[in-house]
Amino acid sequence: MRTVDVAVIGAGFAGLSAAHALRDGGAKVLVLEAQDVAGGRVKTIVHDDGLAYEKGGQFYCRDMTNIAGLVEAYGLTRRDVRKEPGVVAMLGGKRKVLERDFLEHHFFEKIFKADPHRPGSLGNWVRSLGLDAEAVAMIESGCEEVLGRPIEELSFRSTLECLSKFESFENTMEYCCAEGLGTLAGLMAKELGDGFQANAPVSAVGRKDGLFHLATPIGTVAAKEIVYAASPVVLRRIDWRAPQDEWLKRHPNRFVAGKMRKIVLRYGKPFWRGSDFGWLGQTDSPSGLSVMDASNVEGTLNVLAVFCGGTAAVAMDGLPDDAILAKVMNIIEPMLGPQVRQPVTVVQTNWTDHPWVGGGYATWARPWETEDPWSPMRQPHDGLHFTGAELAPAFPGFIEGAVRAGRDVAARMLQRR
Repeated sequence: MRTVDVAVIGAGFAGLSAAHALRDGGAKVLVLEAQDVAGGRVKTIVHDDGLAYEKGGQFYCRDMTNIAGLVEAYGLTRRDVRKEPGVVAMLGGKRKVLERDFLEHHFFEKIFKADPHRPGSLGNWVRSLGLDAEAVAMIESGCEEVLGRPIEELSFRSTLECLSKFESFENTMEYCCAEGLGTLAGLMAKELGDGFQANAPVSAVGRKDGLFHLATPIGTVAAKEIVYAASPVVLRRIDWRAPQDEWLKRHPNRFVAGKMRKIVLRYGKPFWRGSDFGWLGQTDSPSGLSVMDASNVEGTLNVLAVFCGGTAAVAMDGLPDDAILAKVMNIIEPMLGPQVRQPVTVVQTNWTDHPWVGGGYATWARPWETEDPWSPMRQPHDGLHFTGAELAPAFPGFIEGAVRAGRDVAARMLQRR
């Protein structure tokens, strides 16, 4: 049996950041990761063309100082993302050119003026606004692409609280990491040495003689404290055996994870440049699908990223990759033209119902009436601590938020020692 001061469950950026901060503070730490690599909802692959592709989260901006600092500290390369003016939309089957994306038309300007204590779903609130059918469709599609679920399933109050913690909405997709943020996660895990263990899902947690006992494929791990750094919906994969932890068996039912499929398309030439397609294309059918220019500003890497969230992800569930690609091409060709069907490289990833991260890219509270589902996870429970991108003090749901959340929980733990 291995004994440590702190066992960290999950090696996404929240778990890795917590582990580094705790180790630097003098704690003996072991990070237990269920997947074969670190990164959580961030994953980088190197394709046959020799280029790094982000299969999960990838974007950050100048206001996201923590992730920007890590990219620089580990000697990786910041890549500026090209963003030219213009948004093309398919609304009611008709192609339109917009100045702003779907959520900038009505959603943001209205939600920050709303009653923050309003109960019920995000969908109920949207319907109360008295907007026309096209505006409602834009909000629904924009939300499903970002949040990954139909707005009827999401808490209005929790969504507003999340958005209120953003320091800036200005160009959050300003930068990428050329080598991939999954590469960064791997470097952070490697630096932990034997304090990181992949392929080590925690199947049960008990308490005995003042220590937590975690059952894993590498044997029992005993720890004075635990940092749970995975999605709340994944709590159900662990058998919480101590009486004081019984609530964790029911708590996952109060959350839903985003349904998301990401498709990256690389082209030899940026055929869309100079057209009315600036940087983004969106559609209301299926709701939740968008395509954006994720190329570098130099024009040496020409990439479109297609995000299928919520309804769009469900519509593709169970289909083979070639059928999904054909379906997506039928949707985005009216926005971009027939040349979109000629990518050099295609990388597809399905995050929907992912066993170890729940889904992509974030977890959301269901509508609640009396108790915020996040509330009990913001405080320790006899040595059990929670962190994650959704619990971040700023930029929740983003990689930046995950880093801040991990460092935040570590600082609180070290302060109590």
